[in-house]
Amino acid sequence: MNRFFVFVACLMMAGLVVIVCIDLSLRSFFNAPLLWGNEVTEILLLYITFLGAAWVFREDGHVVIDLFTAKTYGRMKRVLTMLSYLCVGVVAAVLVYYGFYTTCDHYLRKVFNPTVLETPIALIIVIIPLGSVPLLLEVLVKGWKLLSAKSQPPNHK
Repeated sequence: MNRFFVFVACLMMAGLVVIVCIDLSLRSFFNAPLLWGNEVTEILLLYITFLGAAWVFREDGHVVIDLFTAKTYGRMKRVLTMLSYLCVGVVAAVLVYYGFYTTCDHYLRKVFNPTVLETPIALIIVIIPLGSVPLLLEVLVKGWKLLSAKSQPPNHK
């Protein structure tokens, strides 16, 4: 599923680049920007972030401050890594729970974004819980592997 999400995120990134280039050209040469350009790029940035979060976590691609783990080895490094996974897991679980709750609430109340496109807010924020579910699963998998492994945790890139 992560590969599909990353593929969709890549397509969205390409679309975002096209929209920004067209908007910039129209704004510069004809003084007529796309009225919906900013709104769509903001939504695409949100979607790209949450579609790629689980894959980036799995690949250890996040920016990591390894101040505490850089000089530790063995059991202490494993404990600190597990604590880090626990923090990410708690945040992901909160995003799943409250993301679904908030999305359902906005959907039932028919809340719209007061902009040119009048996009339903539920359609915008639904990606938060949907993208956080794979992130939570990746945290559980990496945590399980760390607990069941006999060697040291992997070094961050």
